[in-house]
Amino acid sequence: MLTKRGLLCWCLMLLFWGTAWGKIVDRIAAVVNNEVITLSEVDEAALPLYRKYLAGVKDPLEEQKIVHQIRKEVLERLIQEKLIEQAVRKYKIRVSDQEVEAFLQRVIKRLGGREAFRRFLKEQGLTPEEYRKQIREQLRKMKLIQVSVQARIVITDEDVKRYYREHYLSSEERIYHLAAIVTSDEGRIRQAWKELQKGGDFLVVSRKYTEIPGSGKDLGRFKFNELAPEMRKVLSGARPGEITPPVRVGNRWYILRVLSVKAQPTKPLAEVQEEIRQKLYQQALDEYFQKWIKELKEQTFIKVFI
Repeated sequence: MLTKRGLLCWCLMLLFWGTAWGKIVDRIAAVVNNEVITLSEVDEAALPLYRKYLAGVKDPLEEQKIVHQIRKEVLERLIQEKLIEQAVRKYKIRVSDQEVEAFLQRVIKRLGGREAFRRFLKEQGLTPEEYRKQIREQLRKMKLIQVSVQARIVITDEDVKRYYREHYLSSEERIYHLAAIVTSDEGRIRQAWKELQKGGDFLVVSRKYTEIPGSGKDLGRFKFNELAPEMRKVLSGARPGEITPPVRVGNRWYILRVLSVKAQPTKPLAEVQEEIRQKLYQQALDEYFQKWIKELKEQTFIKVFI
């Protein structure tokens, strides 16, 4: 005997299959509670991806594989959207045009005006109407979390400062104060490295092997982008006190010691702190939302047919 859910699925399938000649009108891609997502809806939503990833594909098997993967990813998004729609109805959540417009005006102000906003849309490949739709959906998410998850998201000043240090202190503008062991003899640089790995004092080892007197104490200060690419590679992420493995630049070998690193900010903290706070809030919001969606899926009847 069919269960209530099984009977529901069977009835829904009958709606999309012709009964007179068995001709397929459309296919069910998924059932979410008592609502269906059809294959034509999936293909319509996937059309931009088909155009992008199927262009130039000649092999039918490869094409079939790509179509299957795109449908799978798009269907997952449509299932999530369906869950959101159902939750919006359940909690009677409304987002007014005034709320969307107010949010939009804050974005325009933060970006620096309407001309900057137009450039932003162009970079994102969005029309104003598409962006408004994104805003509406984002506000729905926020309200859903407030109602369903009741998450308290607090972004502290320290969170903002940490993000600023990691993302606004450009490595290109960092000034490295370096010491070095420098030699054109690969054998000597390997021996120097061996002694350092055994715990040898950098200054002592430098005096023994370097060809540039005093380089073990002070080679100089350099902007990151002034250094040779080979040096930038070994110094990327290096902190004061760290010693790099031997690196060859031209006809010479170097072992570098980082004495200090001073970062020059690309923008002052005061200028970007609200932008950072909003970004961190959005990240936390998305994390809570994904957790909420996962829990909701576990409580929802979802059947996928493709």
